[in-house]
Amino acid sequence: MKFTNKQIDNLLKGIEEGRINEYNLPEDLYDAIVKYLKKGVFDGFGSTFNNVLEQDKELLTQLVENIHIFSGAKTYQQVKEINSLLVNEDGELVTQSEFTKLGKEKFELWNDTWGETEYKTAIGQSQMASKWNEIERTKDVLPNLEYSAVLDENTSDICEPLNGIVAPVDDPIWDTISPLNHFNCRCLILQVDSEVTENYEDKAQEVEGNMQDLFKFNAGKTGEVFTKDHPYFDVPEKDKAYAKRNFDLPINIED
Repeated sequence: MKFTNKQIDNLLKGIEEGRINEYNLPEDLYDAIVKYLKKGVFDGFGSTFNNVLEQDKELLTQLVENIHIFSGAKTYQQVKEINSLLVNEDGELVTQSEFTKLGKEKFELWNDTWGETEYKTAIGQSQMASKWNEIERTKDVLPNLEYSAVLDENTSDICEPLNGIVAPVDDPIWDTISPLNHFNCRCLILQVDSEVTENYEDKAQEVEGNMQDLFKFNAGKTGEVFTKDHPYFDVPEKDKAYAKRNFDLPINIED
């Protein structure tokens, strides 16, 4: 994510001086998050608004709008958390140098460590969304889908049991177990003319019980990269109307 050291310093100074808080969010940080994750969407989808097929434009628009809403929530949550660092566990104000140190560490966690995972998620979910549109267009020719997992020492307990199952395109299992099924998921679904697997519903149901709710969706059907089950969207009751306004941050889809 492109956010300079000077911008980080200005962010922390603004929080320390009270000019920046969860009710007066920094638009430059929000914009940086949006641009970073939107690039992941375009990379995964395989196109931008300049060259997207008309039949795919609506889905791409939904994905990009979702990125804006997610970025607003992320900006709100991290500013709120960094703001809390001004006071220690004993309720005492920390020194400027201590706040700067803690604030930079927290910023790196949110935007380098977690940001990288979110970027990969944006790529994977958008790739799956684009793939699903193609599946829907060609399901009369290839009516079944096969779940394909990468089998190695890093294969998750969620994906391994699903590897090789075949079910109809229109089966409701794909509403919940269509990849991505966890962070850093490497699985795919393939259109095949193979026979449907016996008891595939049982395997799908078993796996669903082990999945996080935030992955129980099909990006191609919902037009989402991150659902409302993501913890960033968990706000106090008093801030829910504010959250619905995207925390008063702009949504510029095709910019």
